[in-house]
Amino acid sequence: MKSVNFVIIITCIVIGFEAVTPAKAQRSGAGELGAMGGASYYMGDINLALPFYQPQLTLGAFYKHHLNSRLSLRVGFYVASLAASDQDFDSYYQQLRNQSFSTNQMEISLQTEFNFLPYLVGEMKKRNYTPYLQTGLTYYLTPLSQDVAGLAIPVGFGFKVNISRRMILCAEWCFRRTFTDLLDNTTGEDLYQYNNRERTPYNSTTGIRQNGFAMNKDWYSYASLGLSYAFSWGGFPCPAYDVY
Repeated sequence: MKSVNFVIIITCIVIGFEAVTPAKAQRSGAGELGAMGGASYYMGDINLALPFYQPQLTLGAFYKHHLNSRLSLRVGFYVASLAASDQDFDSYYQQLRNQSFSTNQMEISLQTEFNFLPYLVGEMKKRNYTPYLQTGLTYYLTPLSQDVAGLAIPVGFGFKVNISRRMILCAEWCFRRTFTDLLDNTTGEDLYQYNNRERTPYNSTTGIRQNGFAMNKDWYSYASLGLSYAFSWGGFPCPAYDVY
């Protein structure tokens, strides 16, 4: 968790520096409108650390506005599903607990993208590709979870390349850190029979003293491919007049 917070802080510092640095100008008014498709999965009390566990279909659409050759703003809308079951794991404790959940999900996000390399929309020979980092804020709805709505912090990375002057292909993997432990309807504080010295929850039927991990928040992730159409008000000027 500390390492994730460190990445967020460093990313925000770098993005802030780029935002106030003059001139690395992107073509004025350049933007993208695109669609994405891929897989979503969840990590939390049921799936502790397994990437791409029970991947579900994810679809989305986004708009990007390029501020300069390093920094873009992005608005996105995504629909996905999340699911998990204790029976998929060999742990005796999980087999005994036997928790599961499944929910549809919708998300609206506002993010920034920081390009590692100078990148220009419409360019084909130079500055036409770059890896990038992304972060920001998202609002999600999970109607079948105990917490049906909430905020999350996305932290991800990707790669994009111009395949023509107007078309851009990208691939990305982004993690969403939520502020709830109830995305999977499983937490350490939902059993209230305290009859042991440690003051941990206890269920007399199963003998389970801890149903989950209340201090660990749930995560979900999207890994996807995207294709977007680039446009610019007034057209793309001659690259010789761009400032980098």
